[in-house]
Amino acid sequence: MSRDEYKKYFDILELSPDASLLEIRSAYMRLKKLYSSDSEVISPLADEFPQKQREDILRQIEEAYKILGDLLKSEESPVLEAEKPPASENVQKRKEDTLDYSGQVLKQIREKMGIELFDVSLDTKIRMELLQNIELEKFGSLPPEVYLKGHISNYASYLLLDPKKVADGYLRRYRAWRSSKEKE
Repeated sequence: MSRDEYKKYFDILELSPDASLLEIRSAYMRLKKLYSSDSEVISPLADEFPQKQREDILRQIEEAYKILGDLLKSEESPVLEAEKPPASENVQKRKEDTLDYSGQVLKQIREKMGIELFDVSLDTKIRMELLQNIELEKFGSLPPEVYLKGHISNYASYLLLDPKKVADGYLRRYRAWRSSKEKE
């Protein structure tokens, strides 16, 4: 499908069909803040712009963001694969399958996307201190694994990464640290 077939979603985010992933994320965050219940712009119009209508708009914004994020990820994959020499495809695939997402890698991805940690915290409802501990890999300050997995998956989704791969990779590092602590 071409980007023009997704025009409806670009329109919802008030973007042109040639928008980049960063522009899509920026528009999403801006519109989400604008239509949130605590928006200073919307509060004077609260009587004329009911909560139900704002919730419908926020749902459309979420849907558009997810669909366009998936579209851009699918557009990038074939281009990258086509440019790689055949011999390196298997090596690259194995690298991706065994990649352990470290806190530093997540931080670098977030910074490349131009996203502040504070915005991640606001949008994901993950405490700022916890996000910092995840990125700095302060394993001793992190919650039990079951909760950590949920936070990592949520953070990965926010960065448009595969939540399962990211959580699995990060938790491998966490388990290795935990097992080394148990041996001490």
